[in-house]
Amino acid sequence: MGTGNQTTRLVVQLGDGATPTENFAHTCGANSFGVTLTNNLGENTVLDCDNPLDVPASIVRHLESQDTSVTIAGMVATEAWPTWRQWSDNGTEKNIRIFLDESAADNGGYWGLPAFCQQLELNKESSGKVTFSATISGAGQRTWTDAT
Repeated sequence: MGTGNQTTRLVVQLGDGATPTENFAHTCGANSFGVTLTNNLGENTVLDCDNPLDVPASIVRHLESQDTSVTIAGMVATEAWPTWRQWSDNGTEKNIRIFLDESAADNGGYWGLPAFCQQLELNKESSGKVTFSATISGAGQRTWTDAT
């Protein structure tokens, strides 16, 4: 029987591109994360072989592609700014992890994938602090790795 346990431990980590071992880190200042996993479907209309004129056709669907998009937002921390500015300005791929920081027993782990910074937005109101929001779009297949 399920326990109904809930989690608060979701973060998006950016890779630093190092080889042979890439390091992943949380963006200082980020406090809001959204993840959308999309299955794009194709469809075909199939006629009934025994009675194609009197039985309505069926729609048969199949998976054509998958997509991953992430939103991240929070306060602009000066130490995190160069990473985001360069990623946005250069338009290059960066490896990311969508990290559910739970134990293996609690189904933790992460999706890893290459991604682009699709949109970076900075905001500020009067004398308030500068905030940011970004949209990250997957650039390849996502893979799940279970927590150890």
